[in-house]
Amino acid sequence: MAGEDRYRTHALGLETMPPEIIALILDHLLPQPPEIGETRPVAYKQLMVDEPWFDFTRCRRGLHSLCRVSRRLSETARPLLYRRVAIWDEKALLLFFRTLCRKPDYGLWTRYLSCHITLSDLAVIREIRELLPSYLDTFEVAQGDGVLIHAVHHFLLMLRCHLPQMVLSEGDFDAVPQGLVCFILMFLIKVETVLLQVPVSDDQPEYDALCFQIEGVMNLFRDEPQATPFQNIHTLLLQGDPELLAQIEDEDCECEIPEVWGAQPRRYASLFASFPKLTTLEVSSDDGVWTTELDEPPLFMLNPNNASDPPPPFLQGIRHIYLHNSVAYPGDLHHLLLNAPQLETLYMAPRGEFPHEAIDDSNSHNAHPEALDIALANHAKHLRNLDVSWEDITGFESLVGPEGRLTSLAQMTSLRTLCVQMALLYGKPSAVLETPLVDLLPPNLVELALEDWWWSNVELVDEMPEWDAARKVRHYQAQHHYRVSALRTLMQFARDVRMRLQKLQKVVLLCKIPWTWVLEGAVPLEFHFENVKSLFLAQGVQFSVKSDEV
Repeated sequence: MAGEDRYRTHALGLETMPPEIIALILDHLLPQPPEIGETRPVAYKQLMVDEPWFDFTRCRRGLHSLCRVSRRLSETARPLLYRRVAIWDEKALLLFFRTLCRKPDYGLWTRYLSCHITLSDLAVIREIRELLPSYLDTFEVAQGDGVLIHAVHHFLLMLRCHLPQMVLSEGDFDAVPQGLVCFILMFLIKVETVLLQVPVSDDQPEYDALCFQIEGVMNLFRDEPQATPFQNIHTLLLQGDPELLAQIEDEDCECEIPEVWGAQPRRYASLFASFPKLTTLEVSSDDGVWTTELDEPPLFMLNPNNASDPPPPFLQGIRHIYLHNSVAYPGDLHHLLLNAPQLETLYMAPRGEFPHEAIDDSNSHNAHPEALDIALANHAKHLRNLDVSWEDITGFESLVGPEGRLTSLAQMTSLRTLCVQMALLYGKPSAVLETPLVDLLPPNLVELALEDWWWSNVELVDEMPEWDAARKVRHYQAQHHYRVSALRTLMQFARDVRMRLQKLQKVVLLCKIPWTWVLEGAVPLEFHFENVKSLFLAQGVQFSVKSDEV
């Protein structure tokens, strides 16, 4: 009771403050959602301080408590409570929909929505079916004659009519969770960012029902164009089910691993087309396939004039793509660029080993027809930011470009920021000095990050955590000639930088194998780069060197 009294005293103190000061204070309680790819939170009391969901759940509880103190505080806190909404279980999905049915105005506050359950998962479908009998009678719909209110009435009537059959039947009403999410999005007319957790296995159906429902919404609102939903969504996050991925990737997993696994963004092309302001797409754990080749392409992807013509690019309006934990290879990114002709940002962080079958790379001196280098030269005219990397592409070098190199970068005048592996520039460590680095880079570059990484180092990745001091020393000594070569290249680059790269402001070297440059107790990372840093500073360019955890 003493704790509650202190809280009420503090809240009453807030009551006496000017409203603009209260708003500034409560802004600090606006919860920041975790990054894409995080699993949903465990029980509230089990969350630790450093866990991704800890601050989010505490901020929401604080805002919820303030809503119950007084009407004045509620008027300020409630819009913040609904600004960023995360749904991480079936009960929350139903209750949020119920709240919006009763209070549609609450949906006008939401700018971010994330759903952390896989809507086509049998366990999720079963749980919704079991919860409906307990909650359906508590649903009330706000007064009004709008299209959305009428649609909700029909949806709830359908659920009530078929509830007995729905509870007993398997398969006939599997799309109900997708329908709930569709209606929630219709209520959130000002939402800007949406995260959907999507299947990563063919064992779970894709969200065909959700895509079809959202496609049909435009016709539903043809008489109320001012109330048409989805008009403000500019960012879509497709999160491959992280819990299922964790099971598949677990070395001790006794489960049956599916042949195809990973999120399949190409199957959500109709969502991209249905969100007219969509410009940013983030995907976690995609399956690497970015072609438009589907078993049965949806009607909207077919060319109405000539059915034999290829379908139009399904990423037509997307300007920024971020791939997290991806298995896309250089050839896959070739198709991505083909399908995203307006792309300005391409970021890809690799998942690890590439699952595709090896290609015939005996003629790796020439680029493969589907090489990333060719796509950059021909289909990346708007690209301003490029950050791609791989752990190992041995045997697939021709899918990068001739001799495994991105030769087109030097002609990409639109590129402003670049993060690239040395291996993608030079092909092999022995070629570092053969061509001046300044001649390999885009002419209008502003920021450059170079990853000191070569495919031959991949064998060291798993071994490094077990290295003792003697092994680290042996590796450092063995890399003497490489260090000399790399430093000479960087020194020459610093001298030449203003000859060709007039706009460059920042250079970062990322050392992926720290023991190449570090000798514990004797040689720190920065030791080798003092002269390089001084030369860059003389040219007005900031230089820094970073390493993976040492």
